[in-house]
Amino acid sequence: MHKIETTVAETLRKAGISSVLVAVSGGADSVALLRACAHLSPMLGLRLEAVNCNFHLRGAESDRDSEFVAALCRQLGVKLHLADYDVMAYITEHPGTSMEMACRELRYSDFFRICREENLERVAVAHNTDDDLETMIMNMLRGSGTRGLRGMDIDNGRVIRPFLKVTRKEIESYLSAIGQDFITDSSNLTSDYRRNFIRRDVLPLLESRWPGARKSLTKTLSIMKEESDIIEAHYRRQLAELSPDTTTLLVYANGVTTGTILRFIEPFGGNTSVAVDIKDSLSGQYGERRWKLSERYTAVLERDRLIVIDREASRTEPTIHWKKLTMTPEVMTEIKSNKDHHTIYLPNDERAYELRPPRKGDRMAPLGMKGTRLVSDIISDARLDHRQKDAVRILARRSDGEIIWVTGLKRSRHDLISTDSEYACKAVYIPAGRGI
Repeated sequence: MHKIETTVAETLRKAGISSVLVAVSGGADSVALLRACAHLSPMLGLRLEAVNCNFHLRGAESDRDSEFVAALCRQLGVKLHLADYDVMAYITEHPGTSMEMACRELRYSDFFRICREENLERVAVAHNTDDDLETMIMNMLRGSGTRGLRGMDIDNGRVIRPFLKVTRKEIESYLSAIGQDFITDSSNLTSDYRRNFIRRDVLPLLESRWPGARKSLTKTLSIMKEESDIIEAHYRRQLAELSPDTTTLLVYANGVTTGTILRFIEPFGGNTSVAVDIKDSLSGQYGERRWKLSERYTAVLERDRLIVIDREASRTEPTIHWKKLTMTPEVMTEIKSNKDHHTIYLPNDERAYELRPPRKGDRMAPLGMKGTRLVSDIISDARLDHRQKDAVRILARRSDGEIIWVTGLKRSRHDLISTDSEYACKAVYIPAGRGI
């Protein structure tokens, strides 16, 4: 068995998988991966399917590549999924997205969709040692932390890279040995794209000045992969201690670094540049600050914590659940013993009241106090975080606008239940996104 096939077999066995979707462009790397998987599939009991993406960026050449892959899959008896894209339309719909990023987002979205629909365990891509090294350099230039400098993972649970410890030269040698041709993408022959520039210009220039630079950088990459595991374990422990919940980080605690913040905001779409900006803000004299993490999530820095706001959830209005109770001694006991500021008892049903956000100048007559107070002062005294402030609502009488309840905080001394009442209406405040 050729070294390439042995490497692929060992990687698939270690992953413990029996089905895979191979991404095939027609280039040397992906063709070699498809051929190796096809050769090994009877021995490994591997269910194999392939996918080819046509981005239509090189005219007839793009169609030529897809036709080549289709012919190869027919020859090998491998089921092929063809995906076509309008990349420029996607970039128009997603301003700020580069050509490379658009192609990546489009193809991986389809890769994962096909895996779900076909019940395939992994997407197999043909990234090799050279690709891994180029990725490390690109991430370094982006200002990445340790995870970016560790390059790619062989298996992350969704994508598997059996060639990650194989060089491009070894792949081409394998194809020559089995007599398999492949397609050369003309865009790979230019330095227009960042990865091509590193591959064709930067690395050769480094090696012309420092012979063996590629080998040394590859060794550094291997060390970074090992050390990154230790660093990630540290951050997992730190977040477990400093995150009371998944959307809150005690950001001023000892030991919080840019890396801590990055790992906290990443699940919500945050990136390194945002993490750096948040970290810099901690030492400045700022009030509340906000950062857009994605179309859905925003990070807010206030007091001692960083909070992630879900804008979709905030668009859902809170409600009140009403229940009419016939007055009995037991009900009166329930009313008198109520200590929950999210529940009050009223003499009238929901038709007599309106639920609305607080307004500037709102005043109420709090139960147990003389006179009135500004609702804004009541909210301020409660020292609520941003999400809790956003959740506060006012329950006011429709007839005269008298404020009866600041939900979750204070009840008015108006509209109380007496022993002479025939019934009581129980009002339970339900924050947005929650059920009763």
